[in-house]
Amino acid sequence: MRLKKLFFLLILLFIVYSASYAQEIRCSSLRLPENILGYKPLKCDFHLHTIFSDGLVWPSVRVDEALAEGLDAIAITDHLEYRPHMKNMGTDNLSHSFGYEFAKKAADAAGIILIPGIEITKEAPPGHFNAIFIKDANKFNNCYNKENPRDGRFIRKALTEARDQGAFIFWNHPWFQIPMNKSIWFPIIDSLYNEGYIDGVEVVNATKYDPVILSWVQSKSLTNIANTDLHTPSGYNNGRYRTMTIVFAKEKSAESIREALEERRTVSYCNEMLIGDKVFLEEIFKKSIQVSFQSFIDKNGMLVLKNSSSLKFDVKIEKCENAKLSTYTGGLTIPANGETAVKVTFNDNYDKNKGLKVEISVLNLEVEPNTPLKTTINIL
Repeated sequence: MRLKKLFFLLILLFIVYSASYAQEIRCSSLRLPENILGYKPLKCDFHLHTIFSDGLVWPSVRVDEALAEGLDAIAITDHLEYRPHMKNMGTDNLSHSFGYEFAKKAADAAGIILIPGIEITKEAPPGHFNAIFIKDANKFNNCYNKENPRDGRFIRKALTEARDQGAFIFWNHPWFQIPMNKSIWFPIIDSLYNEGYIDGVEVVNATKYDPVILSWVQSKSLTNIANTDLHTPSGYNNGRYRTMTIVFAKEKSAESIREALEERRTVSYCNEMLIGDKVFLEEIFKKSIQVSFQSFIDKNGMLVLKNSSSLKFDVKIEKCENAKLSTYTGGLTIPANGETAVKVTFNDNYDKNKGLKVEISVLNLEVEPNTPLKTTINIL
């Protein structure tokens, strides 16, 4: 009895600490152009834990953090087979939907879309899978061996239940396997993929990005996912933005997010990088950057690149027709919410009617494994 009282006291302290922490983190939201190819970019995190599995915060704190950090949608995905706090609460039979139920009222009040989910936690391989947009978390109770809950032989039973509930299923942190820190497309994964059990893969988990996983996503037509997998209180403050999936949705709704995930309209964000299909990254860049000339005298001028987004762009100028960028020495950064200028000296035979064509690489926008976005800026 004393141990139970001590445990509940610790939980109370966690709740108080976590709530106060969430109130302190008021970093600004990652700001991108509002319209990308006719879609609204929504900031989402589909992999979060609470005290109802092995997390250290109360479910509503995840909502507070999401609000503070400018997210549009989150999914609480507590472990199905691993809930170490439950025995200290005096039971192993608490509903798997408790995390979602406790957070739902707070999410509705905050305008955060809360998506029901669960993490299927098997030995690796096959590893861990998130099932989101589930209908009843408690129906997964018969999907594991009670004596060895993480027995990988039960993976199809759990994934079949997820599929029967109409879930969107993605493979978590493929590098968290055997051997550790190496992403391997195991035969069991290939079988599950061919049987239609895998809709997406975490290209980024926490702050770890593996280009090998991006190659799988692109070659196998899977959805590109990035999540924090938070267990402790969020530490994304001091101007840093948390890892997230940018979903290009028709509107801000759970239904529209689901449709976008199925259609693979996503890119990953992590550590001031965007990772994903060129069509989206090029549109984000071109809608974020305004180009103009200032202080034009004779054949010389200042080419000004102004950034209206809160994502910096690291740029390398590959080629410039009709002019020489006389002060350019290599890479340059267009700061978030700021601008940078490059001195331009036009060629003697410059034809102003042709304008200026600048071919660039944007180094922190990755469109293929280890391959930056290449695009052209045309200026009249």
